[in-house]
Amino acid sequence: MRNHTTAFTAALVMILMPSMSVSLLVSPLGRAVSQPRPGIVSPIAAASNPDGFGVSERTSAASRILVPGRENGDGAPEDPPSPTSLRPGTLLRFVAPTLALWIAPPVMSLIDTSVVGRICGATELAALSPACTLIDGSAYLFFFIATAATNLVASARAAGDIGGAERTTAEATFLAISFGVALTTVTLAFGRPLLSAIAGASSLAVVPAALRYSSIRALGQPAVLAASVARAAALTDKDTRGPLISVAIAFVLNAIGTVWLVHRTGSIVGAAIGTTVADYAAMIYLFARMARKKTDALPLVVVPTLPALRRFAKYAAPIFFTLLGKSVVYNGVGLSVGRLGPTALAAHQVLLRSFFFWTPVGDSMGMTSQVFLPGILEEERKTGRPGTGAKKLLYGMGVVAGGLAALLAGWLPSGGSFLFTKDVVVAAALRQTAPVLAVSVLWHAIALTTEGMLLALQDLKFLSVSYVITTVATAAFLLSPYRPATLGAAWWILALFQGSRAIQFSLRAVWISGRPVKDAP
Repeated sequence: MRNHTTAFTAALVMILMPSMSVSLLVSPLGRAVSQPRPGIVSPIAAASNPDGFGVSERTSAASRILVPGRENGDGAPEDPPSPTSLRPGTLLRFVAPTLALWIAPPVMSLIDTSVVGRICGATELAALSPACTLIDGSAYLFFFIATAATNLVASARAAGDIGGAERTTAEATFLAISFGVALTTVTLAFGRPLLSAIAGASSLAVVPAALRYSSIRALGQPAVLAASVARAAALTDKDTRGPLISVAIAFVLNAIGTVWLVHRTGSIVGAAIGTTVADYAAMIYLFARMARKKTDALPLVVVPTLPALRRFAKYAAPIFFTLLGKSVVYNGVGLSVGRLGPTALAAHQVLLRSFFFWTPVGDSMGMTSQVFLPGILEEERKTGRPGTGAKKLLYGMGVVAGGLAALLAGWLPSGGSFLFTKDVVVAAALRQTAPVLAVSVLWHAIALTTEGMLLALQDLKFLSVSYVITTVATAAFLLSPYRPATLGAAWWILALFQGSRAIQFSLRAVWISGRPVKDAP
């Protein structure tokens, strides 16, 4: 009863506090955004105006850059359909390749989880939890480089500055490699204390194996970040094939290499080597593809100038803090589970890798909302008629995609627990917690779809306050005396975090859409 009561209280706090706080910040007229601020995350919103102040007529030009179009008889892309007459097929043609931008790292870790759990046993499976939290969590935190690169490259292409787009890509690649090297250095130097803190005092026995795994995986961090920039740049050039092929290469090499190496070594080290090799293979393929498509003699990697760094920071800073908030919650849940012992930690590793395997569905729907909604808003301003049909289609596809992902996410660790472990206790924990995993995936997809809408609407004040208060409330609950005492309770906190964001963002999007077109932010 105590767990149910505290969980319900946490839900109310996370859902209501941001809304109440924002109401204190808005003007008497109820506008949460009086002046759009620079640093907008949306690729199209940023592309339409490099200074980040509103959506200009260049929106349609940027839409032609980012949205896969049809080819006419001369081989030139035709204009995409009218924003207010979107069709599901149009959105699907964009959603599919954007999945490749987000899905690569979780695919690597999910393969490792399956192979290690089947061959090495529960202890090394548990060791993957703090190791992957350290490696994948730190890489995820620096994906702001790829997202900001999308904004800046799209802006240059929309202006017809192909050389500028290629220079921006080269500069972002330098930043990605530099931050990747920094992550490698930090992991190699401070891996043991970091992993001990993540695993918790009750699970210190898994730290040696986790350190062996993370020390090898850390060597691949530059490749992971550089490949994310290359995929983002490819999407702005309507090169949907490159990102998909790179993920396929990484998947095949990692699956074959990890199985063979784990069988040969009999330890977690084989999985780390297989994943790291796959990371570099995907990066090399993407770099070779970029080199073939270049229009000038500029190197693939260029040291950015100080003005370029300032321009990049303007876009990257808000993205970084958004990802930081999410990472705090995910790591906080992991710390709570670490106190429960190795068995719970092993089950948590499978659940969390399954969760991150399906979250790209929501991420890609969020990016799709950011790409298509600015065109819808521009059409609304020209005609004075709200494009409710297109907005409902975007939201509906987010719900449907999230529902399908949730069904598969809930089945994988329950009906397919044999894919990850032979330990009957771990398998029982997976079956018991799988429904909560499914709920988390569904809420995440809805939250990211509506978050993309609010980003396109430049409703940054609401998003900022909502993220800060929701994250602080969740973290405070995880550190309080009422923190979850079971694996299922810890996962309900994660589900409530996703659900509170989905409810807040959905209500906010509905409220803004119901206002007169001329008053939309």
